[in-house]
Amino acid sequence: MSTETPQPEEGLPEQGGPPPEMTAAERSAAEAIFGDRLPLVERYVEHLCSTGLEHGLLGPREIPRMWSRHVLNCAVLGAELPSGGTVADVGSGAGLPGIALALVRDDVDFQLIEPMERRVQWMDTVIRDLGLSNVELIRARAEEVSDEVMADVVTARAVSALKKLLPLTVPLLDDDGELMLIKGRSAADEIEAAGKALSRHRMRRPEIMLLGEDLLDEPTTVVRIRRR
Repeated sequence: MSTETPQPEEGLPEQGGPPPEMTAAERSAAEAIFGDRLPLVERYVEHLCSTGLEHGLLGPREIPRMWSRHVLNCAVLGAELPSGGTVADVGSGAGLPGIALALVRDDVDFQLIEPMERRVQWMDTVIRDLGLSNVELIRARAEEVSDEVMADVVTARAVSALKKLLPLTVPLLDDDGELMLIKGRSAADEIEAAGKALSRHRMRRPEIMLLGEDLLDEPTTVVRIRRR
């Protein structure tokens, strides 16, 4: 696989803040996760810190922790995805986790579902600039595409509490599919609050996974839920 970084697309905005320097620990983790695709990931972070900031996709306080809190936090999920599968990312926003995961796993197809036009336009520019051929953008609400999306994995990050997220994500699953939702420290509380919704949607008891414990200072919490 080529490690050459593509040239910027003509007309691509270049104003905005510079990306943060990675710490030694962040660089070590990024090299382990992304391998020879790291130059493309650095390019993605440049987009996040410049035009992503200008479009209001992320706040300026997030720039210093762009690698640890956002990109690496999402990317560690890549190792859990099925080879040759399809992943739907609900409420993709700034491409987190969808674009970050697509940079990890070029053998997986990603469908990024996002209703807001400006976010979709931004992601489209970034995807074309990075030359990602395994990403499809869908401008819609999740509930509007339940008849056309059938994914092996559905993921989401910072969209809603689990109780409200289940009706948006479960209908997008293939019969043997599973949810892999990036959550925070309140994951266990969200699971307890979603007990009735889990039963209604015929889902098994969720599993809480901690990913990247050997790579990240703060591991990523993922709630994994399979169908009954």
